Amino acid sequence: MKAAQVTSYESPPEFTDIDDPAGGEGMDLVDVEVAGLNPIDLAIASGKFDAGAPPLPYVPGREGIGTTPDGRRIWFDGPAFPYGSMAEVVPVPSGTGIVVPDGIDSADALAFGIAGMAAWLSLQWRGGLKAGETVLVLGASGSVGQIAIQAAKLMGAGRVVGAARSQSGRELVKELGADEVVDTGDEDFTPRIQGAAGGGVDLIIDNLWGEPAAKALLALNVKGRLIQVGNSAGKESPVKAGPLRGVAGSILAHRNFHAPLETQEAAFERMCRHFMDGELKIEVETVALEEVSEAWQRQAASPGHKLVLRP
Repeated sequence: MKAAQVTSYESPPEFTDIDDPAGGEGMDLVDVEVAGLNPIDLAIASGKFDAGAPPLPYVPGREGIGTTPDGRRIWFDGPAFPYGSMAEVVPVPSGTGIVVPDGIDSADALAFGIAGMAAWLSLQWRGGLKAGETVLVLGASGSVGQIAIQAAKLMGAGRVVGAARSQSGRELVKELGADEVVDTGDEDFTPRIQGAAGGGVDLIIDNLWGEPAAKALLALNVKGRLIQVGNSAGKESPVKAGPLRGVAGSILAHRNFHAPLETQEAAFERMCRHFMDGELKIEVETVALEEVSEAWQRQAASPGHKLVLRP
């Protein structure tokens, strides 16, 4: 079958022919319709991911949407290694997929998989967002950030502030419904956040870590929470202990797979429904799987929208 294959930690995957996966007890062979391309895929393939370097060669891709042998269209995350979603067929553990609602295109629905879950669950399940609270989204112009801005509004946040480095990114975030936007690179980042928030923030969705997270924590309200989702600004952050204790603040890490499957199902269903009702927007670009090497390099440069590969 046709697939992308990682053969080196230093190079993008190659489009090639590999043997079909074998089925087996507890596995469904899913015919892949679309495969997601996410930052985590690049991190794993670099050999520097927190969980360690995967053995080579392997097929990349954490998530995809496809059809099971019994005809269900499902979103899946975490196929059986060494196979990934960037292939024509992939083995997926039985009972782990989430059925995609009728009426939504698979490429659009895929945006509400890894990226959408990271946004929705970090706000609701991990962050415990309450109506009227003020939310700050760091890295707001990326796919997770864009969905988080809109999801916070849908969940009843009183004020939503988006932080992005580029002017075009801040304009996009504003168009998506943020009440205010701030420049992540501003030397006065903390007071800018406080001014935009009208005081402090109750909940921070952090896709960056590094210096931006440390500065954002200084704007936290009493009993505020930072939900750590990504670390594109660095694996370490110079967080100051005193100010964090002073507001009884919390730093909580998030990974989608820790949420119960029924919680993930409900979140995926709601995001798809909001999208179909025109209440949630996300730009998706579909690329042929044979162009995976080029798409990989574009993802590394942060394209600002969801890239989807179609076998």
